[in-house]
Amino acid sequence: MHSVPRAGVSRLILALALVLALVSERAASAEGEAPLSYRFVETPGGVGAHLLRADLQKVELRMLYAQDMGAGALTARQFLDRTGATAVFNGPFFDLDGSPMGLLVVDGVERVALRPVDWGVFSLTDSGPSIVHTRDWKSDRQVDAAFQVGPRLVVDGEVLSLKSQSARRTALCVLPDGRIEVLVSPGSIRSDDLAGFFAAEGCSDALNLDGGTSSQLYLRRAGIVVDEPGGVAVPVAVGLFVAAQEAQIEPRRGCAAFRSCS
Repeated sequence: MHSVPRAGVSRLILALALVLALVSERAASAEGEAPLSYRFVETPGGVGAHLLRADLQKVELRMLYAQDMGAGALTARQFLDRTGATAVFNGPFFDLDGSPMGLLVVDGVERVALRPVDWGVFSLTDSGPSIVHTRDWKSDRQVDAAFQVGPRLVVDGEVLSLKSQSARRTALCVLPDGRIEVLVSPGSIRSDDLAGFFAAEGCSDALNLDGGTSSQLYLRRAGIVVDEPGGVAVPVAVGLFVAAQEAQIEPRRGCAAFRSCS
């Protein structure tokens, strides 16, 4: 048996102590954050955008299907009013007849089948949220919510090569600790700037959702409203539900509150 020099043991103990300290610090920081937080941010291209961050161990994420509410399509605000969600944003692409264009799982039930296209799939299981390529999607597990859309923006922390196109955007990313971030831009933002923003946020994977006139967000909590209306109603949206805890709101510069700031 080889003996370890005393100096080596000391360095090992010091290294372990530093690792434990970092883990404790990060855990304490995470515990201090609100389950659902909102802030208005500036992206690399100088475009302002709404940003939500949610801890899905404390915030319920549900796919909202207008068809289940007796409607062909609804706005984010209408979805929120009908479900009691804390925040609602638009989801995947849809066809001219309002049919979702790709995989859709609502409350654990597959409502629309997977489409063989070069997109990504966001899903939520007991293990947490994830984003994978269409070809890597596996349906042999219990999935609470899922939708298919694209393109992917960030994969394993790296920005993908994207077409330099500008539009209003809605996008979602998964952080290494299992939280998600959702960005909705009131103005046009380039896809590569959006990807760069998520990479700088530390996201492991990010996915572009439906955009343009579909992009919309409605948040209502403790008398404060964040309203970013879209140009059209949508058949599918994503709802975030916070029980008994208030969302953390950071007002946009120039707005004391978001009651009428959209």
